[in-house]
Amino acid sequence: MLDDRERRTLIRLGLAAVLALIVLIVLFARVRGGLLKERADSFRLNETAQRTVQARDKAKAEWARWEDAGRDLAELRTSFFYEEGAGFQALRQDLERLFAQAGTSITDLDYGYSDMEKEQVRKTLITFTYSGTYAGLKKLLAVLESFPKFLVIEKLEFPRTGSGGERLNAKLTVAGYYGI
Repeated sequence: MLDDRERRTLIRLGLAAVLALIVLIVLFARVRGGLLKERADSFRLNETAQRTVQARDKAKAEWARWEDAGRDLAELRTSFFYEEGAGFQALRQDLERLFAQAGTSITDLDYGYSDMEKEQVRKTLITFTYSGTYAGLKKLLAVLESFPKFLVIEKLEFPRTGSGGERLNAKLTVAGYYGI
């Protein structure tokens, strides 16, 4: 029903349609592949961004902890350490006050000094002998423990334990700290 010319035109149109369909399929496959690649890249970038945000938040929290530690250290140096400029008189006065609060009198105080350069602290060791009752020693230790400055009991020895009605003797070494 169609003449040769119409058939050739239809075949050409059919070939052009098949060719256009092939080109469309190839382009679709490439675009789809590119979209999948872009989607994978986007997902990877999103994960990287989330890890970066988590690392930033972790670093901020770490920085805040360091700032808190710096404030704590400054408070320790001002409130709990003795000032180096005040000399050792402040420590001696505090010890006299502590002994008075504990109700004991200690006369034979021996002082030793050392620098702890790494910690930027100067340490003063005070050695004395307590002679009295167990209750008195307990009260002295409680007063030392509750004192607001750093006075640390470094050593406690009992030359005489107070058995058999004797008085208890204890040799204590206490450390006081000065910020450098």
